[in-house]
Amino acid sequence: MLTKFQIYIILAPFLATLILGFLFLFFQVISNKKYLFNLFISFFLIFFLFLFFVYKLSYNLTDQQIFYLIFAFLCNSYIFMNLIQVPISSIQLTILRIVYLNPKITKKQIIQKYNASQIFEERLARLKAGDIIFKNKSHFFLKNKKILLLLSFFLILKKIFNIKN
Repeated sequence: MLTKFQIYIILAPFLATLILGFLFLFFQVISNKKYLFNLFISFFLIFFLFLFFVYKLSYNLTDQQIFYLIFAFLCNSYIFMNLIQVPISSIQLTILRIVYLNPKITKKQIIQKYNASQIFEERLARLKAGDIIFKNKSHFFLKNKKILLLLSFFLILKKIFNIKN
């Protein structure tokens, strides 16, 4: 049976990451700086507070517990930061892939390869291939209603970070 202290040790990195998320959202609301700056500031503030917390408890902790606390917090923070970056990075990654596959490509050629109808067709094909949607005559339908939860989550992220695309 786990003691209360061991349960606190297990939950501490997750709680710290949750606080990181709230602090980041708070900075987004009160600050008009770029989101990446707010993300780094909130990460480092929570990280140093977390290290201070670990240092204060270090006399009760084993080396394995200290490693777990720091490693789990860093992993959770990495996941959180990637979730925040998803709506922005997909466009950037597609453009980088085009430039990588076509060295010495011009801006005009990129725009030709990556235009609105191309993007639409590519995404539609991925949704069909992933068994997320299906086509019945000329209408599209969701195969799995659980995808609406994920869609709602990303729409909330877009609203929070004021992404208009």
